[in-house]
Amino acid sequence: MHIYEVMIDAGPFKSHTVIAKNEENAKKIVADMFNKTHTMMSFKPSDFVTSGPIDPNEYNEETVIN
Repeated sequence: MHIYEVMIDAGPFKSHTVIAKNEENAKKIVADMFNKTHTMMSFKPSDFVTSGPIDPNEYNEETVIN
């Protein structure tokens, strides 16, 4: 599993930190979450971008990711 920061490609939405097997799964998880809570729009994984995968070993101090 990897850690990804997933953001919508356009719009004022905040990013979400996701643990997933790969980048596409991370985007799908967030798209599914948005589709359950935002009934006026339909999101697909291609509407999102990611930064990551984030390797937690790259942080030398404890930190808040999201």
